[in-house]
Amino acid sequence: MKIAIAITLGLLASGAAHAQAFAPKGAKATLTVKYDYSAVGQKADKYDPAEWRVSRTLTMVVPMSAEPEQALSMMREMDAGQKASIDKKLTQTAAIHKKMEPTMNEIMKMVERCGDDEACMEKAIVDYGTSADPSVAQSIKPDVDAVMKQEGPRYQMWRGLSQTGTYAIDELYRAKIADPGCFDKPNKQCSREEIRKGGGNIPVPAEAKGISNAQLEFDSVKKDVYIKLPTPFVPLGYTKQVTSNYDDEPNGSSQGMLNNLPGTLQPITVAITGDGRNLSGTQTIKMAGSAGESGTLTINWTFKRL
Repeated sequence: MKIAIAITLGLLASGAAHAQAFAPKGAKATLTVKYDYSAVGQKADKYDPAEWRVSRTLTMVVPMSAEPEQALSMMREMDAGQKASIDKKLTQTAAIHKKMEPTMNEIMKMVERCGDDEACMEKAIVDYGTSADPSVAQSIKPDVDAVMKQEGPRYQMWRGLSQTGTYAIDELYRAKIADPGCFDKPNKQCSREEIRKGGGNIPVPAEAKGISNAQLEFDSVKKDVYIKLPTPFVPLGYTKQVTSNYDDEPNGSSQGMLNNLPGTLQPITVAITGDGRNLSGTQTIKMAGSAGESGTLTINWTFKRL
């Protein structure tokens, strides 16, 4: 049993190169992320022209805390080297079991003769260890040493402790359409305008206070950091004002909700510069589609150790 436990611990700790200095467990940092989404365009069509102007901004602040360093990643798949190392250790473990099989069979026979008498079992094992051929243990020592070899930790994850932020929504959509139902309208076209405006503090539900969906993990071998960006827990509200001459659409204001911006759920990986205490970066993501969903998301982020 002791051998099995030791081998398991060795497997979990293997596959990592000696790491650079990690932050102490519980160290604090702040992750700040600003999302800017912009879509401006028009559809130049004689019969169904359209234009749009979309601006959405979110700024989120996440206090973070360092977790203990780990040999294996909590956020990413193992790389080829790590998988090869574990496969090798499993092969070495199988070799140990094979070499130990005769010895274990002898011990089991001695233990079985004791029945449920634990004192008898302990004495039998001690007696066997005293009289056993030491060459058996010596023969498996290289394999046991290889399996038990523990290298330094490779990863350190930072966990978000909470999240706050602000947002602003400012959107305009105008369109005309030539339709049989619009023949009595100017130029035989129906027209529609929709304006969306909203902003303020990003809501945090009571059940989400004290947590964050943001996570960050340093890899001291690849010298990079993997970031799961923070996003609002709930949709963001705005006021929608519609001006339309469609016969079946009422005019006036109503409330709408904006879900997460496209692209904000995509983790990012960036190289570590310096000692990793102060990092920053910019990512630009082009969104495909028509009208307001065809735009550019710009993500500016900073990570600062306190």
